[in-house]
Amino acid sequence: MLNKEDWKNPGQSWDGRVIKYREEMPVTKRRARFAWTIVALFVAMSVCAWRPIAATAASPAERDTCGIVAFLTDWGTRDFYVGAARGVAYSVFPEARLVDITHEIEPYNIMEGAVTLLLAAREFPSGTVFVAVVDPGVGTERRPIAVRTADGRFFIGPDNGIFTMVMQEFGVDEVRTIANRAFMRPGPTSYSFHGRDIFTPTASNLAAGRKFAEVGPVADEVVLLDIKAARVENGKAYGEIVLVDQYGNLQANIGRGLLGDLGLKYGDTALVTVGGKTIPSKFVNTYGDVPEGDHLIFIASTDWVEISINMDDAKAAFGAQIGSPVVIEKAR
Repeated sequence: MLNKEDWKNPGQSWDGRVIKYREEMPVTKRRARFAWTIVALFVAMSVCAWRPIAATAASPAERDTCGIVAFLTDWGTRDFYVGAARGVAYSVFPEARLVDITHEIEPYNIMEGAVTLLLAAREFPSGTVFVAVVDPGVGTERRPIAVRTADGRFFIGPDNGIFTMVMQEFGVDEVRTIANRAFMRPGPTSYSFHGRDIFTPTASNLAAGRKFAEVGPVADEVVLLDIKAARVENGKAYGEIVLVDQYGNLQANIGRGLLGDLGLKYGDTALVTVGGKTIPSKFVNTYGDVPEGDHLIFIASTDWVEISINMDDAKAAFGAQIGSPVVIEKAR
């Protein structure tokens, strides 16, 4: 039996077991074990070399971003897509603050994505990087783009019109086509999951402090949705439905000022036409200002006019959908 003081002796352990590694293991096994050790080290070094890490992240004072990456998609939450994208974001920039605006945009509904993105983005600070993916054309010739708005927000996603409303409201500083492989997920790029392989890593690299100019070349033109500006003509306000919520409430892109131009006062009755159906509606502050089942309009939290039925479904009553034309006038 060995003493604990003897544990440093070559080939021996402190608990008395004698280790005769070089004497008992054949030379061929020793060589094989050495070879496998080298292979394992090489693989580990390769993985670390390929994995995007935050070692190059700029200090907060050096960034044009605030560290927030906000997601808006039509992926839903049942499948692996959201988790995979969040994992990529953390792999690129572990200090990122990830926010899920929603993953429940109606599938393929770019207009709904554009409106929801605007309404949420209004409330985020300058320097936020948004990943917006409603992308029925994924993998086709539609371009991946990055938008920097005039007020310092960043939007990453497909060039299919989803950024129309944020560009109109916040102004555009610069748009670039995402082409720099260093901003993308290592390995092959999937044709069907650009949200994971292109958009999220690009957003995360920007959030970590990499420069916008490195994303790729300047894009001179982008795709815009055909959203006509609301207007007042001959005592009528014209617009279109841009939002339908889960209660069946409708919002048109007719703002507070345009309603004021109609001379409407609280308590007045307006004639509201959505599509081809006209229904008299009270102009009030909120749903409970009219009896249950009555029609109303009011200025919603978005500063757009909302067309509703107290405790009922205005979408069904009008047969409306996003894009339906709207006309509002004061009842005589």
